[in-house]
Amino acid sequence: MDIHSIKSIAVHDGTFHADDVFAAAILLMINQSISVLRSRDPQILATADFRIDVGGKHCISTGDFDHHMAGGAGKRSNGIPYAACGLIWKQFGRQIVPSDHVFDHIERKLIQTVDAIDCGYSVGEETLSYNHYNITDAIDAHNPAWNENPQNYDSAFMRAVSFAQTTLKNEIRLSTAFEEGKSFVYDAIENAQDPRYIVLEKYCPWQDIVVRETEALYVLFPSATGDWRIRAVPERIGSFNVRKSLPKVWGGKTPEELAAITGIADAGFCHQSLFIAGAASKEGVEKMLELALK
Repeated sequence: MDIHSIKSIAVHDGTFHADDVFAAAILLMINQSISVLRSRDPQILATADFRIDVGGKHCISTGDFDHHMAGGAGKRSNGIPYAACGLIWKQFGRQIVPSDHVFDHIERKLIQTVDAIDCGYSVGEETLSYNHYNITDAIDAHNPAWNENPQNYDSAFMRAVSFAQTTLKNEIRLSTAFEEGKSFVYDAIENAQDPRYIVLEKYCPWQDIVVRETEALYVLFPSATGDWRIRAVPERIGSFNVRKSLPKVWGGKTPEELAAITGIADAGFCHQSLFIAGAASKEGVEKMLELALK
């Protein structure tokens, strides 16, 4: 189905959620001329080329992308059901990304999260008794408050769509850069003098590869401001639990205190949670590494 030939899409009216917002955002990134109808009236829905998150039917050939009917609209191999966002991404998302790798990365990082939460699945590690603020919360915050008058849901929906488009563009940009930087990380792993640590001469995203494919404890890299960092490798992606913490006596110290404790003149800081520290020079973090490995 040629998305460039469609003129209108329909979503449900009233309160909106991340799955219908992101679904509309994806389609509008492909074809900016699409008009958006917001209704549950079957007669209005029938006038649209696509019906998204509404209509009680999933059939690509008729332009129906709902998941609320009995049996839903299918599940991924990992068990996460498809919501409107995932259905649209699966069918059309490849048209807004430069490669299959980026498509898959956005699917795992963003699209599955939106679908899972919309379908009532818990996302993330529940280790602390607080609510995780996520992308669906950011979308929900665009809805009018109960005491706002008038409550213009349609204009709020379009503002949320614009926010979703910006989010998608940023994630695509970062994912594309990640793909381009993989070779630097693999070269650093191959050239590592000791399997316990990896040195990146140029910073690029490394966690996904290092966590999944090595047993390294630390990664050294230059920061955006020109100094250097030593970062403890997480136990898993997105976790602050690390394979080996930095020395406890370093945590939260001032530069002067840290320099006195370590004997490293240009030592700058160590996070109190002991997962990252820094010094002004590469030599400084190399000395910090020596101490951390003991």
